[in-house]
Amino acid sequence: MNRLLRSVAVVSVASLTAVGLAACASGSAASSDSSSGASPVYFGVSSATTGQYAQYGEQFKEAFDLAVEEVNADGGINGHPVALKYEDSQSDPKQSVAVAQKFVGDDSISLVFGDYSSAASIPASPIYTAGKLVQYGFNNSNPDFTAKGTQYQWSTSITTSATYTWTADYIKKQGIDSVGVSYLNTADWGIPAFNAFKAEAKKVGLKITDAEGVLDTSDDYRPSLTKAVADKPDAFVHIGYGPDAAKIVTQLRAIGYDGTFYGGQDEESFDGTKDAEGAINGAEFLASNPAKEVQDFVKAFKKKYPKETEVTGFEAGAYDALHVAVEAAKIGGTSREGILAGFKKVKDVPSVVYGKITFDQSTRRVASPQLTPSILKDGSWVAYNG
Repeated sequence: MNRLLRSVAVVSVASLTAVGLAACASGSAASSDSSSGASPVYFGVSSATTGQYAQYGEQFKEAFDLAVEEVNADGGINGHPVALKYEDSQSDPKQSVAVAQKFVGDDSISLVFGDYSSAASIPASPIYTAGKLVQYGFNNSNPDFTAKGTQYQWSTSITTSATYTWTADYIKKQGIDSVGVSYLNTADWGIPAFNAFKAEAKKVGLKITDAEGVLDTSDDYRPSLTKAVADKPDAFVHIGYGPDAAKIVTQLRAIGYDGTFYGGQDEESFDGTKDAEGAINGAEFLASNPAKEVQDFVKAFKKKYPKETEVTGFEAGAYDALHVAVEAAKIGGTSREGILAGFKKVKDVPSVVYGKITFDQSTRRVASPQLTPSILKDGSWVAYNG
């Protein structure tokens, strides 16, 4: 599997042939011609199709296209097929703002998914709000995305504060008394996440022997890691993304530290790292979950993309998001106002991540999200009962 080397189309109209549509694209516009006379319902996608986060943009696109294909095969939204318009933000704040302006100015767009990172999504939020266009940041875990947003910002991602509060609690319950920590030294994500972890660690009596802020653009973390484990903590925690965690766990082992590693993400660079074996994390989604809806999704995904060897929470989150948006449109209508009204009413939408999705209307996030302890074994994450 090599998502980073495969190109991502700027515009995707997924499986419109299933409903008799001929799709053509120019720039970011897709044809709405239809032999059946039913015009498409367009959703925008602001994501990184190029740049350092292109891997995630590709994962989202594959899942979105699969979900659109399924929705359209089942009749679309009240007979209208769903189509997607993609714009490349590189998950960069400046570019995400430009993308937001473009989508807001496109009257055919009823809702926008994205961006990959909260850092790219939050600066664009005022533009979507002014345009009365729902910004569905399904992958945005920074609490500020919804807490400081308006009624137009929604997310199905568990917040970083909830994730790392859970992490501190879980580690302490494992009988661990001390941890060394590295965290992404970024104001929008890493620092707030670390602060949540630190506050909970203090509350439950989990000692942080040393904490080092790092950047995901670095290649040599050894000086910071040497400091973090100088007092020989029982375990090590990394608060960051998958690619930086892959480098950190490798270098951590290289300097001789062999304690349990808590961190990483379910993505190919981390999962394929030899030294990441045995890493522990809290998972929203596990492809190994035997639940029928999860296995049906995993089978459908691998059938559509036979070259892909794994299905992660990134694909699952995007797949769920498309179905939530469709359900909102069915309830409230396909206009921008209708989509917003639908988001305020959706309940118990089937989900491969959570089982069912209902929004807490006060936070505009999933009500009572749950994490499952998981461990990386033979390159795959499985539930962990240790």
